[in-house]
Amino acid sequence: ASGSMRINELLTSVFCLIVVFLLVSVSHTNYVLKPRLYDGTVNELGRYSFTFDAYQHIKSESENSVIALGSSKMREIFNGVAIENHSSTDTEFFNLGYAGERYYVRMIETDAIIALQPNLVLLEVGPNSFSKLSDPVPQNVAAQMIQLMALNPYWPTQSWSEEITELDQTILPMTRVEQLSFYTDISNQAVEASIRYTIGESDQPYTCDALTGNVRCVPMPQTKEYHEYLKYPPQFQNLLEKIKLGQHKWSIEEFYGERLDKYVNSSYHNPEGEVNKNQLALEFMIESFLASGIEVMLVGLPYNPVLLDRLQEGQWDYYNSTLMEYSSKYNISIVDYLWSDFWVEEDFNDYTHAAKSGEEKFAEMIAPELIKILD
Repeated sequence: ASGSMRINELLTSVFCLIVVFLLVSVSHTNYVLKPRLYDGTVNELGRYSFTFDAYQHIKSESENSVIALGSSKMREIFNGVAIENHSSTDTEFFNLGYAGERYYVRMIETDAIIALQPNLVLLEVGPNSFSKLSDPVPQNVAAQMIQLMALNPYWPTQSWSEEITELDQTILPMTRVEQLSFYTDISNQAVEASIRYTIGESDQPYTCDALTGNVRCVPMPQTKEYHEYLKYPPQFQNLLEKIKLGQHKWSIEEFYGERLDKYVNSSYHNPEGEVNKNQLALEFMIESFLASGIEVMLVGLPYNPVLLDRLQEGQWDYYNSTLMEYSSKYNISIVDYLWSDFWVEEDFNDYTHAAKSGEEKFAEMIAPELIKILD
């Protein structure tokens, strides 16, 4: 009997230690690691880390939601507040785009999006959606994926794991133990930085203030501005306007000269012309959402018409043909603004990102398309 009691006491002690460890781990994550992830201290960009918290917030705070996924092009053009004003529905529209997005990375969020059960998911499509992604992925892309794998609260599912190529599996943390080692790697850095910020020895790299906030920084979910931030995050400054006003080191000739030529011919904006793992990840997400009863809309976002005029004949034909294929392959909505004459140079603040006027036009144009689906 005494031996049995000692075993029970030991099990109870172990259980208590596990509970304490979990509580400390959660506290450490929420109050030390996440603030340093969200302000860009220990990673490249705060928005690469915020989406799982965003999905949980939307799930608890919004009865009817539409979420927009995509690159910084989506982040800059999708004003959820303006779209709500144009749609006159009880639906809320959330902007979850982040810079340099690739669906091969974004697919790690699939299970969290399905758990959210939004009314509709908008997926940005463009030449970047079908662009080349090396195997294994480059270091910066791997870093984004590792963060998402570690932060993913739906890790027992990992429905996307079979989409990871064999070479990528050798460099990515496929087990939970490997994924959680990410926390160990950045813990000391996060703690040291937090202490420096607290005692005033150094400043945070970017401000998350609602009025002066930087696109690289994400406010914490418990802040009062967080809900509105998810609808309309801080935007880029209008670079093109500054250049034309002579307030930038570049002239307009330099901006539209060799710089634009290099940009147009970069790998990120050029489809390979054949199915690759980035495209397969997009198709995986579409099929997963449809199988879960979630409506899907593909949105082709516009580019600065000066850039479009610089394209070689047929350069983006693969984009066009793939959208045609998807229109017959899937029961989804497709809205393509890429080739529309509606857009003018002044609607952009650089080669690809919408300025305020472009953002307003997009809200007016997309709202009726969304209403059709939501009704």
